[in-house]
Amino acid sequence: MSNQPPNNEPWQSPPPYQTGGLPPSPPQWQLPPYQQSQQPPNTYYPEQSYQQPPNTYYPQQPYQQLYQPMPPQQPPKKKSRLWLWIVLAVVAVLLFGCIGVFALISNAAKNITTTTVSSVDTAVATGTTGNTPVTSTQHFTVGQVVKVGDTWDVTVNSVKTSRGDQYSAPKSGNTYLIIDLTMKNISSQEQNVSSLISFDLKDSTGQKYTETITTMSDIHPPDGKVEAGAPLRGQLVYEVPTSIKDYTLSFQADFTSSGQTIWDIHM
Repeated sequence: MSNQPPNNEPWQSPPPYQTGGLPPSPPQWQLPPYQQSQQPPNTYYPEQSYQQPPNTYYPQQPYQQLYQPMPPQQPPKKKSRLWLWIVLAVVAVLLFGCIGVFALISNAAKNITTTTVSSVDTAVATGTTGNTPVTSTQHFTVGQVVKVGDTWDVTVNSVKTSRGDQYSAPKSGNTYLIIDLTMKNISSQEQNVSSLISFDLKDSTGQKYTETITTMSDIHPPDGKVEAGAPLRGQLVYEVPTSIKDYTLSFQADFTSSGQTIWDIHM
């Protein structure tokens, strides 16, 4: 074995420059004065004073208004009352018109009343075989031609009863009373007839009966317009009790007057 000490001790290591490295630099205190690092002398830089730019004056622009001035408010216009006067004028015209129509109707009713039958006392009956009118206070019977004012000649032709048909039949204990009559317009102008308004049927107790509308094919109520000089024939139907046999049929030529013509009806 070799007696050499191990060469891994630092004091036995070769210098680094011998192993290919650079030799160590000597410490600065060992360097000659001319090799010592010289610091550059302190250089004085005078401070530059900050020059403030001169004050620049900017003239102020005039302020422009962004809105138009409000026009002066005008006082509110007074509401026109023209419409009020128009309404009042229309109402006045209608009022005077209604008064005029009412006066005409009243005058016409008075004239008609004087020329028509005012009651049974002034009714004129003419027999089927006679030509001279005879004033009578009695009720008229079937077959008589009765002149009612200057407008109608009315004749009750016949009276009969019926049980109706399969579509219209009276209630139990009642029957249909059918009155056949003819009306002739003896005036010089067209006339209107309404059987429901012009004719009334009452029994001996004063009970009033309303005209019955049926589907029987041979029933045609005397309704409608009748020209001057023309006749109109029709049938009146009333549902009445079978226990009452005596009735009266009244005819009123003008519903505005109080006069009526009456026939005695026996079933």
